[in-house]
Amino acid sequence: MKILPLAALAAALVLPLQAQAACRLVTADVPVTMEGLRPLVAAKIGGKPVRLLLDSGAFGSSLTATFAAQEKLASITAKPIGSLVPSSASTVTSGVVGHDTMTGIVVAPTFEFGGSVFPNVRFLTIRDIGGAAGLVGQNLLKTSDDEYDFKNGLLRLVRPQDCETTALAYWVKPGETYSMIPLDGEARTNAHNVALITINGQMMRAYFDTGASTSFITAHAAAKAGVRTTDPGVTLVGVSHGLDGDTKTWVGAFASIKIGDEEIKNGKLAIGESVANDFDVLIGADFFMAHHVYVANSQGKLYFSYSGGPVFRTSAPPKAAASGDPQPR
Repeated sequence: MKILPLAALAAALVLPLQAQAACRLVTADVPVTMEGLRPLVAAKIGGKPVRLLLDSGAFGSSLTATFAAQEKLASITAKPIGSLVPSSASTVTSGVVGHDTMTGIVVAPTFEFGGSVFPNVRFLTIRDIGGAAGLVGQNLLKTSDDEYDFKNGLLRLVRPQDCETTALAYWVKPGETYSMIPLDGEARTNAHNVALITINGQMMRAYFDTGASTSFITAHAAAKAGVRTTDPGVTLVGVSHGLDGDTKTWVGAFASIKIGDEEIKNGKLAIGESVANDFDVLIGADFFMAHHVYVANSQGKLYFSYSGGPVFRTSAPPKAAASGDPQPR
């Protein structure tokens, strides 16, 4: 297998995996800055430098309504039937709480990201998310394979060539182990990175969501796994914030959380009072911080290996970090 930079196909690196000799990975590296458990990436909107949240749980890339207004970005307009007055076009999104939210659409004259420049890019508009002008979602991430190496402050966008049957955990050294888990559904058409995991022996539908700082299970899914918010030892910790609203949150312990070949015993997860019915669990940035993750959209698979630190956290670390392992509270 060979890795080739996306901008220049020279300087190939032959990697120590048993693989097809023809397999090549053409790549573009994007630096990631971790603010606690929030992965931020640099981009430019209309030539203006911005920071965006790297959010693999969002189906579409978005800008905050405040930023869009400040930059006077044009809205897409649609003429309602029976009216000569155009109104902003909109779509419906939902998030961790499970509520549908109407959101507008704006057009950036240029969008610079990962060494490429894209003209006239459409973005959804969202409420302010603090410290970022918006987020990068799956409409961009699905155009390639995505390698998340948060410990080393890196997102790598990968275009595999002739790698259909190759194990793509290329960073794993001889003697080290890795896991592979199939993605649910057609990887390129599914709006999320979804896989089936088991919690306390119960099958769960999980989104792999870098936009969620800490991993999260819905209250009805937790009850299915035998853990209820009224149980002794389950603690109410406050309110969690999502793009579609706030949700009451508890913390509970689960005897077994199994993702691929990796099993976490007696792990603690946040439990949220969510009505979402398209997922049971969000695997958040805490998991990504503890693993090297390769989402092979090209194969419909997700590869990962443990790289150290707590797998799940029930609160975000208080201090920002460019990379490394933030300490939990």
